[in-house]
This record gives sequence, structure tokens and C-alpha cells, in this order.
Amino acid sequence: MMDRERQEKDIQKVFESTQASYRAAIENTFALQEQTLEFARSLLEAPEEALRTQAENNRAMLEALAEQSRRQREAMEKLVKESAKVYESVLQTPFSHHQHHRKFEEPKEAPEVNR
Repeated sequence: MMDRERQEKDIQKVFESTQASYRAAIENTFALQEQTLEFARSLLEAPEEALRTQAENNRAMLEALAEQSRRQREAMEKLVKESAKVYESVLQTPFSHHQHHRKFEEPKEAPEVNR
């Protein structure tokens, strides 16, 4: 009974941490998308002269967005790897109780066999 309760608590913790991580990743993705749209909007609405003077700033912005996108991709990859590790741990929990018990005695010959 205690193992089942502990397993349910572990599973709940896994789901809560995974949910929070995915929520943060999604929020970051939306923020990046919003920044990209603002950048695109500024390109469309700016006069030609302003576009010329902002060429270097635009390039810097694109590089920053690419870097942020790369970091978010790496964070998502890490999240997926960590989720897989935790999930694997949860799957192994039912078998972990064998590690806490003494080893079973080695089988001995039955007296009936020695007759």
C-alpha cells in the first residue's frame, strides 16, 4: 500500500514538473513569435530611409532571435531528455522494492532428490 502511494506521489510530481516545464517552453515560444512579428511589422512599416539606417540593427536583431531560438530548442531538448529519465524512473519504481529486501536464499537440494 505504501509503495503504491509513494508511486502515485512520484507520478504526480512528474506530471506537475513536466506540465510546468512545457508551460514555460510554450510561453517562451509565444514570446519569441511575438518578437519576430514585431520585427517583421517594423520592416513593413518603416520608410525606405529608415530601413537603410537600421540595416545593422536589423541584422543584430535577427542574430539575437536566432540565438534565442537556439537556446529554446536546446532547453526543449533538455526538457524532453529529463522527462524521459523521470518517466523511466517511474516505470522502474514497481521493481525497486526488490532492491530493499534481502536476497532470496540460494536454492538447496530437496531431500527427496537425494534418495
